[in-house]
Order: sequence, then C-alpha cells, then structure tokens
Amino acid sequence: MPGFFKTLFIMKQATALVLSGGAARGLAHIGVIEELEKQGFEIKSIAGNSMGAFIAAMYAMDKLQEYKEWILTLDKKEVFSLIDFTLSSQGLIKGDRVFNKMKSFFPDKNIEDLKIPYIAVAADITNMKEVVFTKGSIYDAVRASVAIPTIFTPAKKGNIVLVDGGVVNPIPLNRVKRTEGDILIASYVNANIPYDKPMINKEDEKRKNSVYKQKIKEFKNKLNEILPKNNKTKLNYFTLLNKSTGLLTHSLSIMNIEKYNPEILISISRHSAGTFDFFKAEELIEAGKLAVKESINNYKNKLVWKNQLH
Repeated sequence: MPGFFKTLFIMKQATALVLSGGAARGLAHIGVIEELEKQGFEIKSIAGNSMGAFIAAMYAMDKLQEYKEWILTLDKKEVFSLIDFTLSSQGLIKGDRVFNKMKSFFPDKNIEDLKIPYIAVAADITNMKEVVFTKGSIYDAVRASVAIPTIFTPAKKGNIVLVDGGVVNPIPLNRVKRTEGDILIASYVNANIPYDKPMINKEDEKRKNSVYKQKIKEFKNKLNEILPKNNKTKLNYFTLLNKSTGLLTHSLSIMNIEKYNPEILISISRHSAGTFDFFKAEELIEAGKLAVKESINNYKNKLVWKNQLH
C-alpha cells in the first residue's frame, strides 16, 4: 500500500459534509454520518437542506444519537398523530405538532454557538431568492428549510414567506464552510439508481410494515375528508406537482454536484423510501452506511490510481 494512501486513512481526515433533502430518505444521513466517523473522517463543518438541514442540526447539537433512538421506535410512538392536517391552500400539513416534537430533541440556540459551523438553506418565495442561515435561531433555520411546498405550510417572517430550500439549492455544496486540508463530501438521497435493500431483522420489519399500513390507510382517509369531493382530480394535481418539484430539485442537484465536484459523493436511491416512510428508519440508516462503504472504497481506489501515476 502506498505510503501516502496509508497515512491518509490512519489520520483523521477533515471533512466538510453536505446533506441533501429527501423527506424520509434523509434518515439515511444518520447512517452516513456514523459510518464516516467510523472510517476516520472528522466532520469539521456541515450544511444541509430540508431533512438534511434537520439531521445536520441534530449532529451539530450532539443530539443525533437521541433522535436516532426515538426514530427507531417510530411505530410505537403513534407518530401519525403528529400530523396536523389543515385546510390551508398553502400545504396539507400545518406542521406545528411535528416541529414542537422537534423542539423536544434540542433547546433552541444560536447557530453561531454550535460546536461546528452549520448552514441551512431555504427559499424566499416573496423576493424569489435563496436564504442562507449562518446565524440566529437554529429552530427557525430548520423550520424554514423543511417547509416542503404543498406538504408543509411555509414559515413566515414578517412579509417574507420561506419554503424548502430545495427549489433553489437542494444540495448546498457551495454554502458549507471550508477549512484548510478538508475534503468535500456530499450525501445525496435522491439518486436515480437501483435500490438494493439492506438486510435487517425480518420479524421487526414485518411488524413495522403492519403498523405502517394501518397508519397510511388512516392518512389517506383523512386526505379524502379534507380535499373536495372531486378528490381524484385533486390528488392527481398534488401528485403531479410533487413529481414536478422532485424533477426540478433532482436536476438542480445534478448541476450542483457536477459544478462543485465533491471528492466523495454518497448516493442513496430515490426508490429507497417514500415521503412519509419514516417507519423504514432502520433500513435507511443501514442503507446510508452501505453507501458510505462503497463510496469510500471508490475514493481509495481513485487515490491509489492517482498515486501510482506519480
């Protein structure tokens, strides 16, 4: 093994980590972070959008393990009771219950007081521009960044209306703070690649699926109650809008990845979970770990190849 290669992976490698949005798929970021640290990468700064901004906040506040323990018992906590439906035309879910629960994991504090530099992005649809949170309330930053259009109601600050940053910068590689000697790593959970489901406890998976299917049935029944009588057309409208938004954010993500060219790109399939599939936490966390292992192997091989050329 070349001396350069050996030295690099014995020492901790400083890392600037960027986490994409992706709703429930963002839980894979937990496994990504755990595996990166296990492999000797030291996260010196972190940035994220939407669910990526939330997981990044958990990490920056040393609350990731606590959140992981809770999310792994999701089916036992009646989490669908946290969904507060609204008749608002701005989104199907008001979000107050979810965000109040979020507050229970960490007391609000200023971003500038966190252990490492933290960045979250949102979109100001009033003034049609990206908003980058680098200071002030971390709760406000996350609340704005996760406001998925048509799903969660927007966050408002005076006359400014803020929504999920995915519509302007879904994987903010250009916003994360860089430090001397670091490498840029991106975790992208919306990759258009096949999904190889990781092996997990089958009995536990069957139990969670059973509970989940019942909750989804209740969820759909509630949708039928709050939408107009011609709900078939209305649901198709929401599906079309969500798929269009998904295509937009994916295209922007690919452009950002190609432009800023992270040293390591960790890709998790967009087919790994749906928007509300938080019951798949164990599977998604494991998928994140496996994706890191594959990406690091590719990175190591590339380094060896480059080193052999000199």
